Amino acid sequence: MRRTVSLLVSLLVLGAVMLGATVIGGPGPAGAHAALVGTDPEDGSTLSALPAEIAFEFNEPVGSSSEVAVTAPDGTPVEVVDVAAVDREVTASVGAATLRGDYVIAYRVVSADGHPVSGQLAVTVTEGAEPETTAAAPQAQESFVHRHREHLLWGALVAVVAVALIVAPLLRRRRP
Repeated sequence: MRRTVSLLVSLLVLGAVMLGATVIGGPGPAGAHAALVGTDPEDGSTLSALPAEIAFEFNEPVGSSSEVAVTAPDGTPVEVVDVAAVDREVTASVGAATLRGDYVIAYRVVSADGHPVSGQLAVTVTEGAEPETTAAAPQAQESFVHRHREHLLWGALVAVVAVALIVAPLLRRRRP
């Protein structure tokens, strides 16, 4: 009995040390993903007209399957063509923007490690026609669980297997 308790305590201590090493030694949140370091136009800027080209600069190279979308103040999409990703920069040509107000510029790129990175910025255009409606459709934000559901499922599976491997030998010893 004493040996079983000692073994169980040793396994619990080993598990706690391994968990602590994983938490402390693991990468930080999104440590290997591309991060936006600059845009043209800048987020929150006020312009007389929407520029014909938009540029995004990231801290690492991004994949060629990049997407850019521009939403006008009335919620309608603005034409975006010629989206190109070269090394760390993504550029896109933007069609004519005829309304004044707040434009939302959204981007989605794939970082070098294969993970999608997305975000948005807002610019205000001061010249043009007054929009009929100014309420743009809100964009849904993905939750932490939704973004990392696959990792959480694998972690749960590993935890179940680890518990089974620890408990099975202990149960076998108790049988006469």
